[in-house]
Amino acid sequence: MNLILIFFFISILTTNCTAPIDYYGNKINLNEENIYLSELRDQKDDKFILVFKGNFNRVSESDMAKREVTLNRYIKLIEEFYGFTKSEIIFEEAFGVISPRYYVTIQFE
Repeated sequence: MNLILIFFFISILTTNCTAPIDYYGNKINLNEENIYLSELRDQKDDKFILVFKGNFNRVSESDMAKREVTLNRYIKLIEEFYGFTKSEIIFEEAFGVISPRYYVTIQFE
């Protein structure tokens, strides 16, 4: 019984102390970037939904600028990967309290 509890606490400590990993397998430093891509949903007609995780409780100008830079970096990466040349953000929404997510719907051409 004690061995199970020890294993349980060690596993919780290990998972909470590791750096988050984005959709592409890159380690993320949340002090430098306040969001990271966790899921990419391919919709029909070259429309994608990008799902981000991160620190959404910070809404200062510098944090919003970091969010925009990170979003644009992922958009450029997707454009290069799939061969798109243009993109337009159709819809943005932050949703959730316990595990907040930032959803961005983008139309690519």
